[in-house]
Amino acid sequence: MLYIRADGNAEIGMGHVMRCLSVAEAAAELDRMHPPVFITADEGCCSMIQDRGFQVIVLDTDYRDMMCELSQLEMLFSGTGTHQHPGLPAAKEGENVLLVDSYQVSCEYYLALRKFVKAACFEDMGEAYTVDLLINYNIYAPDLIKKYKNPDSESREMDRYPRQLLLGAQYMPLRKAFQKSAGYTVSNKVTDVIITTGGSDPYFATAAFADALISDRTIAEQGIHLHLISGPFNRFADELKRKYQNQCSSRNTSSSNAPMVTITVHENVKDMRSLLLQSDVVISAAGSTIYEVSSLGVPMIVFYFAENQRQGAEALEKLTDIVNAGCFAKNGEAVADKVREALKQCINDKSYRELLNRQETGLIDGRGARRVAEYLIHLAEETCRDERSGYHACSV
Repeated sequence: MLYIRADGNAEIGMGHVMRCLSVAEAAAELDRMHPPVFITADEGCCSMIQDRGFQVIVLDTDYRDMMCELSQLEMLFSGTGTHQHPGLPAAKEGENVLLVDSYQVSCEYYLALRKFVKAACFEDMGEAYTVDLLINYNIYAPDLIKKYKNPDSESREMDRYPRQLLLGAQYMPLRKAFQKSAGYTVSNKVTDVIITTGGSDPYFATAAFADALISDRTIAEQGIHLHLISGPFNRFADELKRKYQNQCSSRNTSSSNAPMVTITVHENVKDMRSLLLQSDVVISAAGSTIYEVSSLGVPMIVFYFAENQRQGAEALEKLTDIVNAGCFAKNGEAVADKVREALKQCINDKSYRELLNRQETGLIDGRGARRVAEYLIHLAEETCRDERSGYHACSV
């Protein structure tokens, strides 16, 4: 069986759960084992997982203290725990794989975990965890290979490094909606612009960007329609709606001093793909959304909140002509100004947007979730638990 350990809440957003759901769906479609089962610290993301048809085991622990859950996991995987669910085959030691997706882990956690289960993990920062399979799907991941590999090939301290590596954007587990060809066409005029900050918006960046764009004469005269995406853990959701509700129908007013920028606040978006395909430019935090936007080829402007997003934003800036506006958490006003200027470039230069379209679609092929699922299933099917195969480094 494949188990998946991931959490989602207002503090950490939903990125961990979303990418794991993509892998889970791909594994279920391969139909070579029982459907994957999720394990979470609390009930914060249970409904989202269950709505996608997967069972969830809730540990009732603190997601920030993962060492405290090890005893429960050991009982679960030895078949003696209290979390056995109806319809789940009994867990047998040595026959399961646990995919972990968390920034709260440590090498000590994985060393303990691998005593009773094969461990795989998603990793973003270049940390060499002690797992059977490490996956870093980011476009900058191949540059981190030296951090993941044992510098001393003769050393027996293999437990300090991952057994196998999957590196590069070909392992990006896009949601199913983004795994098919888009057929996106760059329009002659920029009319619809999306602003998205991911599952949460810890610094109310959405409002800062919207205000910066509204106040610009060039953008206002363009007649832009701003689409503000309010994620499931956005604690500013109500304030966002109150702040902009009077601009939702401003195009229908005859007042000469009425704003020409109209705004729609989107909550509980069920079909993000369609919304993105109807847009001309996307302003996005540098999380998993940048890969979804790239798969469609919608011209993009990026920014970031935290260190784990910085590398993705900087890699996009290096590999393409996408503008990286910088870290909003450090200097929100400067980032908002840079986003405004980048949007004006998109408005004034269709050829620039066409260039972004070509560059973005060349980054992602949409088959990453299936590739990751195949490797996880192969890991589960290995008959020799103590086998030490050589490193397998894959890159773009």
